[in-house]
Amino acid sequence: MSLLFVPLTTVSMDPIPRERMGNATSLFNLMRNMGGSIGIAMAPRGLGSLIGMPLIGLLIGHIDARKMVAVGLVAGAVTLIWLGQLNLNAGYWDIFWPQFFQGLGLSALFVPLTTISMDPIPRERMGNATSLFNLMRNLGGSVGIAVTGTLLSRKQQAYINVFGAQVDPYSGAAQRAFEAARQGFMAAGADVATATERAYAALFGTVQQQAAMVAFVSLFRLLGFIFLLLLPLVLLMRRPRTRGGPMGAH
Repeated sequence: MSLLFVPLTTVSMDPIPRERMGNATSLFNLMRNMGGSIGIAMAPRGLGSLIGMPLIGLLIGHIDARKMVAVGLVAGAVTLIWLGQLNLNAGYWDIFWPQFFQGLGLSALFVPLTTISMDPIPRERMGNATSLFNLMRNLGGSVGIAVTGTLLSRKQQAYINVFGAQVDPYSGAAQRAFEAARQGFMAAGADVATATERAYAALFGTVQQQAAMVAFVSLFRLLGFIFLLLLPLVLLMRRPRTRGGPMGAH
């Protein structure tokens, strides 16, 4: 169960709080055309879940819950791969629709999964089963956040090394970018030494931004493929006997 939830809680725009990851850069801060706050940026997923949860609750008694779990996994995979197409020039609406449909997809995953998990449990043991279910979900989410946070950090450092190797005195593009930055700082009133130091810092900052963005999109794609790899596990699930609607496990 915990394995299933590893990728589910790791698709946040800012998966690890900055104070826990030193130099971690949130995707929200990387994207230049994003306005508002991180809460506004994350709102589409909540809106999708708000619409999807009641709808799935109505359908759960009429459609095989295993099929709905499969739909949820496919939706999660598609939206993650969709988010894997982002770049630094992406704006709010570029993340709105992937997140909205992701919210719908996760609704089609969590509600039926709860029903399937709780269906064989006798009523007198339902309280303990619900507690265990929530414990495994929280453990899986914690492991998923830790793993993806580590992967993100390592991927970012690896891409910094790759991109940084291309910035050398023999690179015409790097030299032009450096000179443009230095001239800009000098035009703003900095002396030659200060402008040179700031230009180097600006050039490295650009490398860091590009590396962080590539790390994010590659991680989104990886998580999308993990969702697809989980699809065969649906075949191992039993068809729930309950036909009266979803069971609660919050």
